[in-house]
Amino acid sequence: MLKKALTMTVAAVFLAGAAFAGAPQNKPKANPKPIVVNICPMELEKASPSGGSSTFGRYRVNFCCPGCKPAFDKLSAKEKEAKIKAALKKQGGKS
Repeated sequence: MLKKALTMTVAAVFLAGAAFAGAPQNKPKANPKPIVVNICPMELEKASPSGGSSTFGRYRVNFCCPGCKPAFDKLSAKEKEAKIKAALKKQGGKS
């Protein structure tokens, strides 16, 4: 009887250890730095502090004038991606 209880205890310890070893690590993912777009995607001109800015996905988009941000906000996601890609190409940065 004691041998059976000891065997069951050892088996339980191994199972518990295996469960903890196989558990996924819940490390928080670091938020990547946004890609800053300093060429206005609407006019392909240098951004101005008075033009405002917007965040779209992983991009921090800056505008050349106050009228460009509302126009950009009205675009579809696909159109925004294309505008950002063109601005980054002119800026010489990542796409």
